[in-house]
Amino acid sequence: MNFKTKIGFYISTTDGYTDAEAQQYIVDGCYDVYKKIKSFEGSDSAQKFGIWSDPAITNGTAIDIDEVHELIHVQRNGITALRVTPTLANKYTDTDSMHYASANDPVYYLQEQYMTVKPAPDGSNPLYYLFVPTYSVTSYDGTSSIDKFPREYYDYVLKYAAYKIAQALAHNYMEDDEDAELTQLMTARANSLKAEYEEMFSTGGTVQ
Repeated sequence: MNFKTKIGFYISTTDGYTDAEAQQYIVDGCYDVYKKIKSFEGSDSAQKFGIWSDPAITNGTAIDIDEVHELIHVQRNGITALRVTPTLANKYTDTDSMHYASANDPVYYLQEQYMTVKPAPDGSNPLYYLFVPTYSVTSYDGTSSIDKFPREYYDYVLKYAAYKIAQALAHNYMEDDEDAELTQLMTARANSLKAEYEEMFSTGGTVQ
């Protein structure tokens, strides 16, 4: 699939926007699709958008998650860790505290771009986490793909990108005092593409 060709087909033009702008809309669409699937179908379905950390983390060093768009699930030795506030960090290792994190009730907290898990993982109690990555487009004008994004949702994100571009074009036409008929045409196309995009979530990706 060629993303540039497909978006141009949806909008009926490849003029008025750059490849870089189109690719950013595609990436934005990835996260919008993820949020909608999570909302409509639940967290289990949303997990297909995530990837597992690899290899296992076996030390207590704070984990840099700067490239993580969203954490979906964190587990220590196969046991789900609960997200907690970093303001009580000293309590999670205090055996006399009601907030003490045990091997059977692990926790994690975030500070800036780092994640800390308690009890600390080790060789016998490894840590894995499922996360939504920072997506990127490969070969926009060629054999296109989105790294680590489910292929079954490519049409969704392309329809999202198309309607966003059409909206921007309609706005630009109006700002530049272009022909009113052209502005109305692009506005109508943007509205139609948006409606088709939203309909895909209730029809399994097809437009009735």
